[in-house]
Amino acid sequence: MVCEGGKTKDLFSVLAEDIADWAERFLRAEAAGGKEAAGQVLGGIAEWLGSDLVDGMPVMPLERWLVLDTLAEELLQGCKAHIAEKQADGQTLSKIIRRAREMVRCPQLV
Repeated sequence: MVCEGGKTKDLFSVLAEDIADWAERFLRAEAAGGKEAAGQVLGGIAEWLGSDLVDGMPVMPLERWLVLDTLAEELLQGCKAHIAEKQADGQTLSKIIRRAREMVRCPQLV
């Protein structure tokens, strides 16, 4: 199935894009400022989970929201694990970014 571009993004796509953006921000912060800077971004992710993501629950089908919630939880756990590792490679976070970007491109496939 080919996904069409140019359509206004729905809330699902916006939140999926947020997940990818948070993961990228986390990796950039770590690269620029180390684990402490990455930890600051992790705090932002936790806040986002409790606000924007939760706010999306009542306005979208539960099945779609659960897909985002699961991926967001993987992001949170992946960032925690990344900080805890001495030589984290970022593969887990890169996979999350790819999956989230695919959800943005083709939200109807989810």
